[in-house]
Amino acid sequence: MNRLALSALTVTIACTLSACDTRSLAESTSTSTTSTATPSTTVTSTTTSVVAVNAGLQLALTIHVERHPTEVRNQAEFNAHIAMLEQLANLAVAYDVVLNFELSTEFVQAVDNWGSTFIEDMSALGHAIAQHSGDHSTDGLTGAERVAELVRQREAIEAHGVEINYLSGGCSADDWVEAAIAAGFSAVTGNVEYCLKSLDAESLPAGMEWIYRCDNQVICHDPLHVGTARVLHPWTTSSSASWLTDDPSGDLVVIATDEADGFVAMSQGGEADAPLALAQWTALLDSYVAAAVAGQVNVVNMVLSVGPTPDWELIESMFSQAVSRQDAGLLMWADLGEVVTQALAEAPTQPADAAVTYTDTTPDLRGRP
Repeated sequence: MNRLALSALTVTIACTLSACDTRSLAESTSTSTTSTATPSTTVTSTTTSVVAVNAGLQLALTIHVERHPTEVRNQAEFNAHIAMLEQLANLAVAYDVVLNFELSTEFVQAVDNWGSTFIEDMSALGHAIAQHSGDHSTDGLTGAERVAELVRQREAIEAHGVEINYLSGGCSADDWVEAAIAAGFSAVTGNVEYCLKSLDAESLPAGMEWIYRCDNQVICHDPLHVGTARVLHPWTTSSSASWLTDDPSGDLVVIATDEADGFVAMSQGGEADAPLALAQWTALLDSYVAAAVAGQVNVVNMVLSVGPTPDWELIESMFSQAVSRQDAGLLMWADLGEVVTQALAEAPTQPADAAVTYTDTTPDLRGRP
């Protein structure tokens, strides 16, 4: 897989998107070849390491590996789930895409129960592995209990030979930022509007007071409507009460997300309108390419939950649209763990990002008072 690995922060490059082809900025290159089967063909995977920093838009695709109801006890169900994930991984390899697999607690339990090498196999393909704590596994836990559960989840995954520096979700109305830091994490992704509940009144965006009445993450599950500039640029914090405010000295990186209609429809088990989904996808990519700021980390993170079986034809079309822009030097697929490393190094060197102007404050309590 052609991966533009950005974890070595040894070169600083400020360039315009029109003039900077990141793949021409190689300082060192290592290549390995792996034969990998896709749903319909066999492809050759080449791994390239390029030492570069802040060279345009990084596009991250997060895969929330949700639990299947009984796969911890039913090996046939687990095997079918694994087969679907492997099909997705192989399709990604064919299109030069890096996947960020974020694993739910019960899925990891099933991996261990059935002696699966899924984590090792995905790492060998060049995909990234992280922890999905937005699966209700930390609900009701605070303080030391929350920290202990986050550590347990991380260690269960790292026992498979990977290192994890961020988690997904796992927010609460109280001390979730402090707990993530205490558990040894450097970043959090996958934040939804429910996470705003922990903000104090001074830090809560105007018009979002209704979030204090939300008691269910499933209901208040919209992504953060923080505007393009704040989605693009990770920020840092050390406080659950003010985490939406950028603190360059903070200990926890926050990477926001945006939604692609095709991925949302697949995540929810429905059918997407393929032409409309593709038009929205390409417009989304082009808008973020145009908004990227030279000299800073620029990343847009999209989420697909699996979960339901994806629409393979639509995913392939979306990958194809993205890779054509990669070939033009406009974007690169990102390993979020590497983006975290970049953001941590960058934060102390730059002024705080502008305050958030929340772009959609419409109450979403599904009829609740």
